[in-house]
Amino acid sequence: MAGAGDEALPKTRSQQKRWTQTIRTRLIDWVRDQAGPIVERGLAHICFPAKVDVDAHRLFIKYESLLKGTGFVRPEVVVEFGARSTGEPNKPAPIVCDAATYLPDLVFPEACPTVMLVERTFWEKATAVHVFCRQERRRGERLSRHWHDLARLEETGLVANALADRELALSVARHKTLFFAENDASDKKVDYEAAVSGNLQLVPVGDAYEVLADDYARMQDAGMLPDENEPFGELMERCAAIEASANSSNSQ
Repeated sequence: MAGAGDEALPKTRSQQKRWTQTIRTRLIDWVRDQAGPIVERGLAHICFPAKVDVDAHRLFIKYESLLKGTGFVRPEVVVEFGARSTGEPNKPAPIVCDAATYLPDLVFPEACPTVMLVERTFWEKATAVHVFCRQERRRGERLSRHWHDLARLEETGLVANALADRELALSVARHKTLFFAENDASDKKVDYEAAVSGNLQLVPVGDAYEVLADDYARMQDAGMLPDENEPFGELMERCAAIEASANSSNSQ
């Protein structure tokens, strides 16, 4: 497949399976033996009453909620680790607390982690949304945030850069074909290269559309999205426009 670049990717399906198994085993050990204890020590250092549970490649940081909610938002932070992403391309990015602007008399922690470029994040998220649409899913919980993210990414103006980067799009397609193979509603393999080459679908149809609309409403009711967020229909219109631009830019 085109767009491989210099990525270290398995050459065969059997090699991919061996890599995946090795990655999964090492990641689970690392989360249990290193990541989990680091978080526990950090919470203990600041005397924050939370419990850390390790579940394979995920950490569940459970805390006592100060508010009564609908139950849709659980009082926990899920830290999910993965080792199948290339992490490329990336750059250092300064991170500050959102509240810092409004509370200038307080000192909030800052960080400068290495993060994947927004352009790759767009294609990773767009292809995940494409899979949801092609699978015509009839259930989903807290998934509508991905469509919300696409709209927010488009507002930054950087989506145009992602659409213009043909090699990056093909790189994401190749990587997902090897490590994140999925079947559509008719049990056929999702063609990621076709998705980034003029056949991207970002707006679901039928039952999947209604499932997503309900999930979006529940996320809004639970306060997981900003109060000024657009109605679901408008969000779908924005995603349809992104879809049209992507397909126009990358059609072969």
